[in-house]
Amino acid sequence: MALPDSPGGYFTNGMATPTGAQLSANSRIPIDTGLPGGESPQSGGVIPGTLPAPAAQIGLTAAADGAKADATQLGYGVNTVITVAGAADSVLAPYAYPGAVCVIDNDGASALQVFGKGTDTIDGVATGTGNALTNATRGILYGVSGSGDGSDAGAWFSLKGAKIT
Repeated sequence: MALPDSPGGYFTNGMATPTGAQLSANSRIPIDTGLPGGESPQSGGVIPGTLPAPAAQIGLTAAADGAKADATQLGYGVNTVITVAGAADSVLAPYAYPGAVCVIDNDGASALQVFGKGTDTIDGVATGTGNALTNATRGILYGVSGSGDGSDAGAWFSLKGAKIT
């Protein structure tokens, strides 16, 4: 059961789901480990962007016009895009911040165009240009700067690779 302000994924008992802007590489939030002999909730380290993907991020359809303005919004963590009908159909990464992770699995028939949100860049490419992600591959975006809330220009670095079958 997710809290009303939660987009899905993990939450802590009675606490709102933290957003990327609230976390850093050293974040610690209470989690219920359920471990015997321990006091719950216990505090555990959280690596931003590594929580399991909500169902809303699985089975996505890329925007058909290939433009940033209409691009399909991705979330932190894993995003599986299954419908990419035409070349350069587009998706939009979430805001970048240090330590954020956005995995894009392109299971579509064509290459995706991946844009940074707001003024964020990917591999130094202008935010309005975007970066291509070939079909049948995965791309991993790693946040290296930014506040995670769009108040400044953040930066993503990417790692692109073939699918393991």
